[in-house]
Amino acid sequence: MSASNDMSLLIDKLERRLGLKMLSPYLPKPFDKQSWADEVIMPDTMVTFSRYFPNKIPFVVNDETTIRVRDKSSKKQIHYIKEELLGKAKLLGVQDIDWNDTSENNVSLGQTAGYGYYVPNYGGTEDTFLAYMGYQQAADIASLYNNNIFLDFEYPNKIIISRAGGVDINLNSFVVNLLVEHNTLATISPTKMELFESLAAADLARYLWMNLRYVDGLETIFVNIDLKLNELEQIAGQRDGIIDEMKNSYVSAANDNIPYIMTVSG
Repeated sequence: MSASNDMSLLIDKLERRLGLKMLSPYLPKPFDKQSWADEVIMPDTMVTFSRYFPNKIPFVVNDETTIRVRDKSSKKQIHYIKEELLGKAKLLGVQDIDWNDTSENNVSLGQTAGYGYYVPNYGGTEDTFLAYMGYQQAADIASLYNNNIFLDFEYPNKIIISRAGGVDINLNSFVVNLLVEHNTLATISPTKMELFESLAAADLARYLWMNLRYVDGLETIFVNIDLKLNELEQIAGQRDGIIDEMKNSYVSAANDNIPYIMTVSG
């Protein structure tokens, strides 16, 4: 695992950034350093970050992975993802059919090319340059009769496939990209770790400030407690600005998990 994505290194970095090296050894549970990942980073930072920059994973949709239902009136094909296949991953949404997947998992897409056209060796390993030229010619012909394929997702696990004009559709196996929550730092791109670290620092600062303020300034016969929490409060206040930055970066080329098309006009 990359050092930039290691949880223990992240915890050490947050301790340095927040100036807690002298204080952290004396913090009781659940505020001590060992509990920061379970109490703050995983339930708060990871969840919020995933809503804007989710983890994308390929998922084969067929009768083994979903429960398929056909709507006779609208001729839509409906798939309910089997929850046991997701495991601990929390599904946030479905991006689209993975049109770049030319494996046999996407073989049914060949049946939708044109008017009853079928490609028997769709994306096979034996394909040659001439075979791909044939695919292009088939695509050109198919465009004359193409009714398009539309994918909709309804939370929590419903995928709806339809075609324009209510044309009947029957895809036996195809691949979609699921958007799920990150459950480890390993799936977060190193180029986005700076943003994640800033959010984690704000979350941790807020967590400690909100709880330790009740004992700050406490006077006893042995010692007067002065935890210098003003600095933590200031860092905690940066969270809204970080969320705004994530919102602004959400619909942009910086986010790999959104459909983004750039056009250049001459």
